[in-house]
Amino acid sequence: MTAKQSATIQDALLAAVRALGATMPYYDARLQAELLLAHALETTRENVLARLDEPIAPDVAARYAANVARRAKHEPLAYILGRQKFYGLDFVVDRRVMIPRHETELLVQLALERARRQASPVIVDVGTGSGVLAITLAHHLSRARVMAIDISRDALEVARLNAQRLGVDARIEFIESDLLECLTVPFDVLVANLPYIPRARFDELPREIRAFEPRLALDGGEDGLAVFRRLIAQLPTHAARGAIALLEISEEQGSAALEAVYRVLPQTLAVVHRDLELLDRVVEIRWDIES
Repeated sequence: MTAKQSATIQDALLAAVRALGATMPYYDARLQAELLLAHALETTRENVLARLDEPIAPDVAARYAANVARRAKHEPLAYILGRQKFYGLDFVVDRRVMIPRHETELLVQLALERARRQASPVIVDVGTGSGVLAITLAHHLSRARVMAIDISRDALEVARLNAQRLGVDARIEFIESDLLECLTVPFDVLVANLPYIPRARFDELPREIRAFEPRLALDGGEDGLAVFRRLIAQLPTHAARGAIALLEISEEQGSAALEAVYRVLPQTLAVVHRDLELLDRVVEIRWDIES
C-alpha cells in the first residue's frame, strides 16, 4: 500500500485476524474480528462483509485496533461489545456483572414451565446480576410479579438498565439484599444462579473469566456450595404453599447439592435436571411432594 492509498475495511480485518490468531484458533479469530469490526463500524457483521473494499476512516480503524488489542489480552468479547444475547434477548453487560451463559437457559425453561401453571406467580431471582433471569421471565410472563435480588448495588444498576431497555422495568422490583434477608413476600417460583465455583478451582479458570468477571459472582467457597447452603436455609420462611425453587449448580455438584438440600429441608422433594450435554445443571426443590 502506498502512502496515498487508504486502508480498507478488509486490511483492518486481516490485521485483526492475525493479532487474534496468536491467542485462539483461526475460525474463532476470524469470527471475533468480524464482530469487533461490525461494532466499530456500528453496523452488522453481514454489512461489514459486503463492504470489505471500502476505505476505513482513521478514527474507526484506531478504535477497532484498540478493541482488538483488548481481546488479544483475553478481555471477554461481551465486555468489549457491551452486550450479550440470552434466550433471544439482547442484554447490556460490563465488568460489574457476570456474562450470561447458554447453559443457564435450562433454568429459564424450567421456570417458565413451572410458572405457567399459575395465574399470577410471584417470581424471585436471587443473585440477579445483569438481570437476565428476572427480565427474561418477566418478558414471557406478563402476569407474573417479579423481584430481582442482588447484594451488589452495581449489578442492580445494570439489571435496571436492561429492564428499561427491554420494556419490563415497571413489572420488576429490584431489591438490594444478601440473599432473601430483605424479601417481604412469599415466592411461588424462585430462581438462582449463585456463585458455585469451588475456591480451589478459581485459579484454574480461563484467564478471561478469573481476571475480568466479578469474583463475587463466581466464588462459591471451599466446595462451591457455600452460598447455595445459605440460600436453602432461608427458603422455608419465604416459600409460599406449593412453591418451587430452581438453583443452577456446577456439573459435578449434583449429589452434593441434593445431600445439602435434604439435610436442611428433609420434607421437600429435590431432583437434579441435566442439560443437553447430560451434565448436572439445575436443582429443583418442591414443597408439594404429593402433587
